[in-house]
Amino acid sequence: MALYCLVSAGGCPGVTTTALGLALTWTRPVLLAECDPCHRSILPGFLAERLTQPPGPGLLGLAMETQHGSSIAPEAVDPYAISLDGEAGRARLLHGIHDPRHAAELGPLWPALAELFATMDGDVIADVGCVGGSDTPTALLARADLVVMVVRRTLPQVDAARPRLEVLRDTLARSPVLCVINDGPYETAAVRKALFDLPVIGELPRASSEARVLSDGVRPRRTFRTSQLVRTLGGLGRRMRNALDQRAVEHEGHALVAPTSFGGA
Repeated sequence: MALYCLVSAGGCPGVTTTALGLALTWTRPVLLAECDPCHRSILPGFLAERLTQPPGPGLLGLAMETQHGSSIAPEAVDPYAISLDGEAGRARLLHGIHDPRHAAELGPLWPALAELFATMDGDVIADVGCVGGSDTPTALLARADLVVMVVRRTLPQVDAARPRLEVLRDTLARSPVLCVINDGPYETAAVRKALFDLPVIGELPRASSEARVLSDGVRPRRTFRTSQLVRTLGGLGRRMRNALDQRAVEHEGHALVAPTSFGGA
């Protein structure tokens, strides 16, 4: 249905947590693909004590079965994806590479993987990690329906984000949007102004204990599913889907004015 890419400015531990939280609260079938060329995080974190089956080779296994220049059939993903939400079966994970030396093997295959993710029956959320380097999967970003940069409200984050956003604006047909984690001394409006006035599609609370359930696999409290973080992640997912729905309406010729901001979560 749609390909959503989440990226970071570097040194931001909230990107994979956000991608995972989105997948677990997504309201329709979704594949979470770990496409960070540096490392995977979900198998040794959230799924460390939750795996009910061998994880298999994941993204690298799928890539190794693909010849350079050939297309990938959607059903080819099934043997390499594992369940994220147990019996619910709505969210699946295509876990990423363990050894960053394997990133070079993925490089030539990103165009085929991008086309696959963009044409699957369900939605795909790709955790791309830090962007701007030579190993950035630019083919994946260029094919995405929506690119979201996750950034904290700190000066180091904003400073790191600016050149990476410049790269994205040169790469993408459409500008990326921001998801702001409310951790830092600056207001969201100031962060947005410093980052080229890009739209803010959502804001996430600073919720360390709940975030550790997603990042480190900590056993959740009874209130986890109704916590502010989980509820806000659900709202962020709705905004992301609505952004594409509105874009589709505009593409059909309706006279709608694109918002400059999507508001807080």
